[in-house]
Amino acid sequence: MRLRESALGNVAIFALEGEIDLHYAPVLRALFKTKLAIRAPALVLDLSKVTYIDSTGLAAIIEYFRDSGEYGGVLCLVGLNNQLKSIFEIVRLDETISIFTTQDEAVEAFKRGELSPASSDMFKRPAA
Repeated sequence: MRLRESALGNVAIFALEGEIDLHYAPVLRALFKTKLAIRAPALVLDLSKVTYIDSTGLAAIIEYFRDSGEYGGVLCLVGLNNQLKSIFEIVRLDETISIFTTQDEAVEAFKRGELSPASSDMFKRPAA
């Protein structure tokens, strides 16, 4: 797994490549923590070169989405291939995390105020 970090204005971009799995998810979590620590207003995850993601990778993304939402930060995804798109659809993340075709589309959506942070209610579990 490789990561290239860049920024367009105050939007951070992580361009990932390879597999996001049990071996790489802890590294990704650590990188996410650095963005949480500085309260990054927006993070774009470019997954156009990601060939595989497992549940640990999905969990890392969900955790960042949840935690950044606590201070109003937003997360969006770009460049999902058909395999990744179907995974995000199966777990219904496509209904909560904004997905775009390109980085430019995502950055423009952020600039226009079209991206919403995760709602704190989204992650509350009902009492059993």
